[in-house]
Amino acid sequence: MAEPTRSYHRDDLRKQLVEAATDYVVHYGHEDLSVRKLAQVVGVSPGAPYHHFPDRRSLLIAVALTGYDRLLRADLGASPGSVEDELLGVSRHFIAFAEENPRLFSLMYESELTRPVLEAPIAKAQREGFAMLRDAIKAVGEPLPDETLGIRVAAYWSLIYGFTLMRRNRMIQPDQEIEEPGSFEVVDAVLRQAVRLVKG
Repeated sequence: MAEPTRSYHRDDLRKQLVEAATDYVVHYGHEDLSVRKLAQVVGVSPGAPYHHFPDRRSLLIAVALTGYDRLLRADLGASPGSVEDELLGVSRHFIAFAEENPRLFSLMYESELTRPVLEAPIAKAQREGFAMLRDAIKAVGEPLPDETLGIRVAAYWSLIYGFTLMRRNRMIQPDQEIEEPGSFEVVDAVLRQAVRLVKG
């Protein structure tokens, strides 16, 4: 993790705070992060961050939204060759993001910001991601009534999210059928099977 920054401009302090907090969460998780600790990391007075974040929860929301921004606006590379490839690319990116940023992912999807009730800004970001997934699935399959399409999207999302959590928690154990459940070959095979299911 980078050394604390000792100089700053008041106008961009909020940006520096969010960047430092996000970096902290990526490396150490969010559980021990406090506004006071963040001030120490950035190298400002203990009260300075409170001009931008009145409490720890508002700080964590800003970090989580940074994570969603990285997840939803990532450059996935060259244009896919087909609508199926686009859906596969989006799905691979989600799984890769979760594996490369496990602590940030936990804040975004499995923290006090998501239960017992989703924080409004988090819910908005998740709806945006769901809409992107819905558009990709809609392009893959045959025309469907909105309710049927919604059920299909929920089923696909449940599969991808559940598969991601099972990989993170090492719940897919090697056996005769799947010798290396953590391999990207297995990820690709599971995703292709999921795409076939949503095509109908």
